[in-house]
Amino acid sequence: MQTTELAVAAVVLAGVSLVLFVLAIRRLLLRQADVTVTMLRRYDDRLADFAQTLSDALAALQAPPAQGTPELGEDPEPMMRALELARERTRADGAIALVTGVSGTPIVATVGLSESETNHIARMGFPDYRGARAIEVSFAGDLPAPNGSPPVRAGLVLPLLEEGDAKSLLGVLTREQGRHFSEEDVDALDAVVRVARSPITRALKLREPDVVPEIDVLTNLLDRQSFQAVLEREIVRARLAGHPLSLLVLDVDRLTSLNARLGIDGADGVLNELAARLQSVVTHHLDYAFRLGGGRFAVLRPGSEAAQARELHEAFRADLARNPLVAGDAGGVSLSGGIAELVPRDDAESFAARADHALRRAKESGPGGVELDAVADQRHGTLVLHAATADHLRRA
Repeated sequence: MQTTELAVAAVVLAGVSLVLFVLAIRRLLLRQADVTVTMLRRYDDRLADFAQTLSDALAALQAPPAQGTPELGEDPEPMMRALELARERTRADGAIALVTGVSGTPIVATVGLSESETNHIARMGFPDYRGARAIEVSFAGDLPAPNGSPPVRAGLVLPLLEEGDAKSLLGVLTREQGRHFSEEDVDALDAVVRVARSPITRALKLREPDVVPEIDVLTNLLDRQSFQAVLEREIVRARLAGHPLSLLVLDVDRLTSLNARLGIDGADGVLNELAARLQSVVTHHLDYAFRLGGGRFAVLRPGSEAAQARELHEAFRADLARNPLVAGDAGGVSLSGGIAELVPRDDAESFAARADHALRRAKESGPGGVELDAVADQRHGTLVLHAATADHLRRA
């Protein structure tokens, strides 16, 4: 009897186990099916996203170039950017901007033109628009073109700045024989002018008063507040005139030790004497000498390259060697120097920062040294900036 009951219980248990096994297998299969469906759904979603991305990319490649408003307000070279845009928007071979400078001498900027072409077009001067939006001009003769290109055949010009600012023009030139500029070209050039006018006006300083430098009380040099304004002004002038511009930054070596040993009054006396020595070697009337604070000085040299700034530092160092400035038991006083020469993509901040970087390297090399921060000239096109004489515009 007991054996029979055990057998029945075993059978029941086996049946329950079989049912549970079947249910577990079924649940596992259902779960696997759900996972598979979820994975397939995610795959379909990702495939759809990829297809949309690919479609958008193909549409962007096939679409014509956007003619949106160019951002010129923060461009460090708005004149250059405007010329590039004008040439691109009108499918021209070259572009020119002509603006009357402060002295009345026109300033010329070009892209895609030879020097002979630039001079010839600039001598034509400013047109009399007489109410016209733009004027088309034609050229005869064979002006020397760059790299054996065909000569300039025709041009389209319109005013670049507001009438009350200065005489000006922006023009695009074509080397294509028989091409005539269309109304669409006039509209495109006019759109560039409307965007470029304000930043170019600011860059040329046509609406800003001249800088009035302030004097440092201690040294009688120009002070730190004047440095930024004079630097920005001279960068603009150098670019308009096509002249070099160099910056020499000087720093007294071991100034902290001098302050500790001589006291503030004694250290101020040393700085005052150094300023006088610096003024004695800065003899060119175009140079600006500044005290930037503490024991740091700067000399901005319009019309001078880095080599001339180095010569100035050598003259200053030679003066200190002939007549040593001894600061008590602190020993002789020396100054390290850093030099930068203006390159096309510099603004005032980057120009000064490069000179500071060179100064740091000079101080790491030992007291009294000088280093030049040499940066490759990364010009984005041919930029010609020079003066020209103005005559009346004529059809050649």
